[in-house]
Parts: sequence; structure tokens; C-alpha cells
Amino acid sequence: MRTSWLVPVRDGEPWLGAALTSALDQCGHEDEVVVVDDGSVRDPGSLLPDDRRVVLLRQGPLGIAAALERGRAVCQGRWIARLDADDRALPGRLDAQLPRLEAEPDLAAIGGRARLFVDEGEVPEGMARYVAWVNGLRDPHPELLVESPLFHPAVTLRASALDAVGGWRSGDLPEDYDLWLRLAAAGWRLANVDQEVVELRDRPDRLTRTDPRYRREAFRRVKQEHLAATVLARSRTVALWGGGRTARPWLRWLRAQGHRVVAVLDIAPGTERQGVPVRPPEALADLDVDLLLVAVGARGARPLIRARIARLRPGWTEGRDWWAVA
Repeated sequence: MRTSWLVPVRDGEPWLGAALTSALDQCGHEDEVVVVDDGSVRDPGSLLPDDRRVVLLRQGPLGIAAALERGRAVCQGRWIARLDADDRALPGRLDAQLPRLEAEPDLAAIGGRARLFVDEGEVPEGMARYVAWVNGLRDPHPELLVESPLFHPAVTLRASALDAVGGWRSGDLPEDYDLWLRLAAAGWRLANVDQEVVELRDRPDRLTRTDPRYRREAFRRVKQEHLAATVLARSRTVALWGGGRTARPWLRWLRAQGHRVVAVLDIAPGTERQGVPVRPPEALADLDVDLLLVAVGARGARPLIRARIARLRPGWTEGRDWWAVA
């Protein structure tokens, strides 16, 4: 079997039919669409298309990660294409994604650009900015620690890579972002194709707004776990760019982990932060450090800092010598 679409649903009555049709339109005869009902009030069985390729599984309300793992256990395809019950796959998605997976054996997950819409009202500004950011990423790795660089419902995954890292984890964490980080830590690559592959419906009750697993602290914790397992697995000499609200918890964490933080780079005057000397950004040119973390949350600041780092340390590479974190 080539592809298994994996669609979790809980009370998705208004939208599920359109989502499944969009997946079936891209299915071959030997493909399948695995729907996992995660404790819906109304059984979604009556909403399913009459198609032998659709498989319905049921479980209690255990959450999206448990639903994905329930479905993954029965998926037969080499590739697992994710889709949410309230979104729609766009034509040509698999035609764009599968050749990359076939040709690049170290590629674990490939997403693409999204078309954002709402049923009523205006698209929220914050969500629109996030979608625009992901839509501009061809290589997710350099900015992997900023935010989730792949849209979960846009991603097609290599089933063997999922197996290798144990699939989706349940817990107090964003299950999709946690998966991308664990795949990257295990040496797998992530990518996006340069075309729209999914229509994302934005709703006020979407999980990213209502579920505490998607709060800022949960994202920061999995980022820190990733760094602790990779580039900061041993004691390092580090500089931190930023002195505001975004940077403070990173400085506490670096020091608690036993890393030597030699400078906080900040345009604001000051003598020290948490016992670390504050120096102007120009000091980066002469700092002897293993790694720089840039923790600046001001909108529009990151491109300016990126250009400044390129001037001060022209041999440095983002995602190797320095990382943006949020």
C-alpha cells in the first residue's frame, strides 16, 4: 500500500465529509483513509463516504495524540498523510510530496504552504502571521526552535521514521511540534514543498487556543529538551541575545543546566542580568563562544538580528552556530 491518510475527529459533523472527500480524491485503489473517532458525542459513522478505502476506528475521548497512535497502529501505507477533520487537502498535494519522500531517504516529514480561511468574520491577525511565516519556510531546520515550522494537517510522513521515534507522544506538550523535534534530534530531515497543499479552517475553539498543551511554556519546554539532547548535550560556553521577557526564562534555564553564559547581548543599558554581564550586540564579533541563542520576541526584530550576525560573524550558520528561540 502506498499512502494511508490519518484523520482524527471529535464532533466534526459539519466538516468531516468535505475533509474525507478531499483525501479520497487523491487516493489510488490501494490507498486508505483511516478515521479515528476520539469520543464524539455523535457517532461519525453516518458521515463517512460509502467507500471501501475508508476505515473507522473508535475510542473514548483520549486526546489527539492517542487518536493518532490508535490510527497509526492500523495504517498499512509506506506514507502517512495527516489531515484534520475540519480542513481540506488541496489537489496535487501527494503529487508534490511523495516524489520528495521517494527520492530523499533521510526525509521524514514533508509539509507545504496553507490557505487559511474562516467560516465567519475576519482571519485573526496572529494566526495569519503564523501561516505567512510557515508559508515562507522551504527548509524548516534553521528556525526549528522559533515555532512549529510545519502545519500538522499538511504533513505526509515516512511511516518507518515514525516507527523509529515511537510516533506521537501524549502528555503536557504540543504533540506535533514535539514530533518534529524528536525526528530532527534522531537525524531525520523535515521539509516543505513550495505550493499550497491544505486549506486550514481557523475556529475560535481550535485546540491551539483552548488546550493548555499548546501554551507558551509547553512549547519552550520541548525546545529545551531538544537542545539538551543535541547541541547542548554537554557543557557549553553560550551567549544570549535579548534581555526582555522572551530571554529571561532562557537565561535561567541555561544557567540551571550548568552552561557558562558569558554575555547577554542587548541594546538596553545595564550591568548584568542574573549575574551575567550585559554587553552591546557589537561585542559578538569578539566573543569566544560555542553557541549563540537569540531570544528576542519583538515583531520584525529577527531579520534585523540575522543581518547583524552575518556582518559580525560572517562564518556563522543559522541552525548550527546560532539559533533563534522563542
